[in-house]
Amino acid sequence: MSQPFKIAIILLLAALPLVEIGLLIRLGQAIGIGWLTVFILGTAFLGTYVIRKVGLSVFERALSRLSSDRDGFSPLFDGFLQVLAGLLLIIPGVISDVIGLVLLIPQVRHFTIRTGLLKLVSFFHYQAEVSRGAFRSSSETPKEESRGPVIEGEYERVSERPLRPGKAVQPRRYGPRS
Repeated sequence: MSQPFKIAIILLLAALPLVEIGLLIRLGQAIGIGWLTVFILGTAFLGTYVIRKVGLSVFERALSRLSSDRDGFSPLFDGFLQVLAGLLLIIPGVISDVIGLVLLIPQVRHFTIRTGLLKLVSFFHYQAEVSRGAFRSSSETPKEESRGPVIEGEYERVSERPLRPGKAVQPRRYGPRS
């Protein structure tokens, strides 16, 4: 990412609260302070409801699916986007509320997961070994994937306490184990 682009992002993020306050003042002038209060409190309650509803259940389901098969990424990111939508609804502001409401639409979340996630990962220069198949919905039939080679072996814990003065670790034992 180039230096002017980073500076532009920082300036945009710094100006966002000022734009939010300006829009709230304009909206208050247009609809009145009472309706503005109802709007702010209503979106905050909606955001709280979404976070409580989604909560840890989506993350627990995604983690259980990750342990069973490879389709666990999609529900994990879907839950993350729902929690993000709830947080954006709690934050008072017109722009954050609109983004939060849009993220509550399931089709928008699925589109964001399918298209935006891989671009976001490459945008921040993270290297991830992720196949596009991991972001497909569970209604599609998964392809057979090989699990790779299985490497069997034994291990032994080596004590960190010295056995005798001058020796740092226990010597290895060779031969049959009991």
